[in-house]
Amino acid sequence: MLKLRTKIAMLVCSVVAAILLLNHYPVSMNLRQTVAQTSGSALLDLTQQFADSEELRLAIQSADRARLAQLAARLESCTNCSGLAVLSEDGGLLYNSQQDGIETEILQERKIISEARGYCLLNPDKKNAALYAESVISDGVGGSVGIVVAKLKYSHNQEGLQKAQRELNAMTILVMLIALLFVWDLTDRIKGTLLNLEPAEIAKLLVERTALLDAVRDGILTVDESGNIVHANRRAHQMFFRGSYHKADMTEDPISDGSAAAEQHSEPAKFSDLFRDIPFENMLLRKESLFDYECRVGGDSCYVNFIPIEVDGSPQRSLLITCRPKQELLRFAEDITGVRSYVEALRAQMHEFNNKLQVVSGLVHEQQYEELKEYIDGLIHLKQREKECINGRIKDPILSAFLLSKFDRAAEQKVDLILTGRSGCGRIENDALVQDIVVISGNLLENAFDATQGCAMRTVTMELIERQNDIMISVWNSGNPIDEGLIEHIFEYGVSNKVNGNGIGLYLVQKACARHSGYVTVSSDPQSGTEFVAHISKDV
Repeated sequence: MLKLRTKIAMLVCSVVAAILLLNHYPVSMNLRQTVAQTSGSALLDLTQQFADSEELRLAIQSADRARLAQLAARLESCTNCSGLAVLSEDGGLLYNSQQDGIETEILQERKIISEARGYCLLNPDKKNAALYAESVISDGVGGSVGIVVAKLKYSHNQEGLQKAQRELNAMTILVMLIALLFVWDLTDRIKGTLLNLEPAEIAKLLVERTALLDAVRDGILTVDESGNIVHANRRAHQMFFRGSYHKADMTEDPISDGSAAAEQHSEPAKFSDLFRDIPFENMLLRKESLFDYECRVGGDSCYVNFIPIEVDGSPQRSLLITCRPKQELLRFAEDITGVRSYVEALRAQMHEFNNKLQVVSGLVHEQQYEELKEYIDGLIHLKQREKECINGRIKDPILSAFLLSKFDRAAEQKVDLILTGRSGCGRIENDALVQDIVVISGNLLENAFDATQGCAMRTVTMELIERQNDIMISVWNSGNPIDEGLIEHIFEYGVSNKVNGNGIGLYLVQKACARHSGYVTVSSDPQSGTEFVAHISKDV
């Protein structure tokens, strides 16, 4: 691909080449024709003046050849005449210039000149090209006593034309060289301003930058020197206009994302519309960036980064702002560490405990002690049965406690959770491996619980098998299948099958498997349900 400088230089050279062609052909031809007309008119005027002179008429009538030669010499000395001939009324030759006289064939065929309205150019493309003009010598009483035929060698004009052509071409080439030097300097300045990037590279970077900004989960804003918000990525538009922030807290729509609605605003939003308690000038003129500054934007608390931007060689400054809600960061941290699973399990246990405690309170209040005893015995037996089922197969105390909390969570969600009879796992000494098993199992089970909501059959089956070199975790649910187009990307960050999902859980599952040289697979169809199977190595 040609560079910008090369393209501009080629354009200048093409324009100059076109000008040279125009100079050499149409312009030269028009110039030659104009010169021929001007010289022909001048030659004809001289010839007519000479023919109308009284001295010439008397010299012819008196047959004074010497006087005729004198008069002719005067005309020959003029710049616009190189030779002439004087003919009598009957066509006899009275005078002809010695050095550059009129050719005999021209004198014999004078009708060529007569038909050309007094003058003509003969043999224009040859070396002997010449202009000829003729005029009748009047006898003073309405008759004629002879004819004057004058000649101007066209070679005289040709030399001038060629010289003018050379000067014009030289001037054009000089202008081209000056233009090339100017273009070279201009492109240097332009490329310096554009960071030495070509237009195609700039367009590519612009598209990539837009895609990158829209893919980021942080809200990103750019603010000019006047405090106007000039750009916002998609996430910022959702946060500050369509998201949880209240539009009533802002003087106008604070985002201009290029949409038709945004373009209707007469003025762009201001920095002060979003950050009312932060002086804009202080942030713009900072020497260093300010990171993780906690402040309120709208109605929520956010962590905000303020990054001043200054381009070398340019007096203009701008401010880059990235922000993320505090609650979102906390949720993300909980997802990564697995705390969220523990918190939800504890919440489920407390909710179930409160429900059962209310039943116990009601039976005590009604003094139904026999029913109370049977109810408590049933609860203890059910809980004991779950504990025996889990503890008999899962020997690791952390995993067994975690799975027991998931059974409570399933009961709260009204989901039938089954731990298969093939399941079995001993005590695991590697704490990191235990934590990753919790992350994998917790995310897969939570997704399975969510998938069965709204279905007539709410069944989730889990299988945890410890083998010689690896551990296999399988979670099956009877819920709605995953879309075919989504299965290939289901483990990517930000991809979710849930309406309000954040697309982090399965991404963390895949990362946890990868940390232990493992992998995770998924199969889903309406008849067989959805099953995730994770394999992790015990030796890593």
